[in-house]
Amino acid sequence: MAISPHGQNLIWTSFTKGPMQPVLTPVGLPDYNVKRLDLLQSWATGNKYYKLKYVLQEVLITGVKTIVSKGGMFSNHLSALSSACKTLDIALIAVVRSYSPDERNPSILRLRTNGDEVLYLTPSAYNVFNEEQAKDLYPEAMFVPEGGLTTFGIKGAAEIAAECMENSPSHVILAGGTLTTACGILSALPNTSHLIVVPAWKGCSNAYFEDLIDKYAIQYKSTWELWPEYHFGGFGKFNQKLVDFMKSYTLETGIPLDPVYTGKLTFAIQDKLSTGYFKSTDSIVSIHSGGLQGLEGYKYRFPEIWK
Repeated sequence: MAISPHGQNLIWTSFTKGPMQPVLTPVGLPDYNVKRLDLLQSWATGNKYYKLKYVLQEVLITGVKTIVSKGGMFSNHLSALSSACKTLDIALIAVVRSYSPDERNPSILRLRTNGDEVLYLTPSAYNVFNEEQAKDLYPEAMFVPEGGLTTFGIKGAAEIAAECMENSPSHVILAGGTLTTACGILSALPNTSHLIVVPAWKGCSNAYFEDLIDKYAIQYKSTWELWPEYHFGGFGKFNQKLVDFMKSYTLETGIPLDPVYTGKLTFAIQDKLSTGYFKSTDSIVSIHSGGLQGLEGYKYRFPEIWK
């Protein structure tokens, strides 16, 4: 059903930011807060709201009716984009990386329920699928890269920094996939904060992040570093140690985690707290980027572990 311009504007401007939740730490350890973007309320949740905000605004302004975007079988990006497109009455064509179709996958079921078209591509075909190919297949559509890595996505992610600075943290820490959110936050943090990125995939390096900073001409004032050793074997990989940690942390704090991003992020922070990386005078804000829909995929693929 089409949405009237007035109704669409009400939906577009509806927004309740995610709260800042304190996490108790022993005496002598830094102040520690979690920015709960998973509890953000709007047409999308998590960091995806910010990464999609301006590209969807462009779609609404220009009158584009269809978006083409790509992601994996359990993509948080495609899930959030699907929800946003359904809410804003935009068609979505989801290009999905897969060796074979899997219509029982809960993430794919969500896309189908929202009325999206799904185009399965083998990993080799998926890797080379770009804006040019999207235009050839769907001339009237707008292409959004994997993870929302665009100038629009970076611009939106920069707005997360202001919400984090309400607590004047010395350290802002987040997980990284495409590093779109990291690029945006880096561009907006003051020189009093240090950005730390915990990559979710194996092989992420300073050089990779520096290339993105150069490509998108990001000007920044804060310092930054990567903690690349907490990928647990690679993107989407996990072991029992991570599972046990996530369960214990959620029972203790009430904060749910996912094994792709926030689980590894939080494990990394707890490990650094235990090894004396931080000073007692430091103040940490960890960004919970959402992505909890992915848990259904883990229950589907590994029911004996994630039941």
